[in-house]
Amino acid sequence: MTKSVGAWARFIYPAMRHFRRKRGQMLPPQRPGTETLNACVSLRRARLQALLLCAVVAACSPAPVVQAQGSAVKDWRVHAGNPVIQAGSMRERAIWNDPSVLRLADGQLAMYLTSSTVEPFKPPILPFRAVSRDGLSWTLDPAGPLLTTAGTPYINIETPTVVRFRGRWHMYFMGVLAPGSVPASHIGHAVSDDGLRWQLDPQGIQAVAATGKVSDWNGFLVSEPGAVVFKDRIYLYFHALGARPGGKPPQLSSIGLATTDDGTHFSPAKPVLTQSEALFPPAAGYAGYATVSAAVHEGRVHLFYNVVANPKLSGSDIEQVALHHSVSDDGETAWRQDPKPIFQRSDFDWTEGGIISPTVLIEDGKVKMWFAGHMSKLSFVKLMLSGWKGRQFGIGYAETPLDSLARARP
Repeated sequence: MTKSVGAWARFIYPAMRHFRRKRGQMLPPQRPGTETLNACVSLRRARLQALLLCAVVAACSPAPVVQAQGSAVKDWRVHAGNPVIQAGSMRERAIWNDPSVLRLADGQLAMYLTSSTVEPFKPPILPFRAVSRDGLSWTLDPAGPLLTTAGTPYINIETPTVVRFRGRWHMYFMGVLAPGSVPASHIGHAVSDDGLRWQLDPQGIQAVAATGKVSDWNGFLVSEPGAVVFKDRIYLYFHALGARPGGKPPQLSSIGLATTDDGTHFSPAKPVLTQSEALFPPAAGYAGYATVSAAVHEGRVHLFYNVVANPKLSGSDIEQVALHHSVSDDGETAWRQDPKPIFQRSDFDWTEGGIISPTVLIEDGKVKMWFAGHMSKLSFVKLMLSGWKGRQFGIGYAETPLDSLARARP
């Protein structure tokens, strides 16, 4: 679930505006006249406010979720330079998230990903496209966003997933509605002949819609789709959020599925994968699964997704605590869930605040995975003061031999 990041702006932006305002008064450190001294005092005040911000964020941060089961990180070769795409790379002040990677006909890799486009963490968040030969060094192509929210009911267009199907490119995305809306988001659709220039479906049409009845499994929102071509159809997996019976934690996050044979008209949505209560017990704060992606190998569907948790067992705070994998023979039933996570957020310094949005290619005898993450809330002060450039937020890469997936299954 990506929306939790936006809430941090309530803490960060007052300090940022103060810092910018005062920074503009700074003079070169020549003779220490009155104006220079005032500027230095102003800068010190801004830094003190940033330190105070750190204390506020630390006080507001919930206790971490207990993750005693360990992860499969030792089975993966993790790139030493992660994140390979950092905040502020490729585009000024960009906060990159939500990768979706596919192989192009010319051998290049294409990644569809998102960033805020005006102010970091603020709407509009829009999809971009980057290309790479090695999966590590990426360049935007084209330089600007692929879609706009103009003429739509959405304030953000997030978490794009792209497939090529029957001669056309199809993008599915999370269309975020205005704050306070119920439902909070739907899944939208756009088409393209080349993967570069996109046409949104007419306003008001959703590929998959939330019901708006929060007690439904898909009532509060549907979001973060992961599409794959399987059995000559598009299988569109997605995250759904509703209220958990019993309310501990209040969120029930599950993976749903809708299918289509033309890319536009979908079967009724249904839930297909819910959290393993043995691995991720609700009593420990685990709320379920989100940010799903799908891959097909040897006639089976593999799902990769992140595990979400509510450490307080109440309220709306959600954290992204781990990545996980499941596999099914028919893509709908009898999911075999790995006995432990792929990664936990504590496995890497740059994901200590959250790990999210895995996307996978299975090729060359390997499972190649890109995933997003961010450091703790405290680190965002440093990111802000560095001009929104740094490894506090970004997209990383890891790979593992294909047979490790079979070894991971119970």
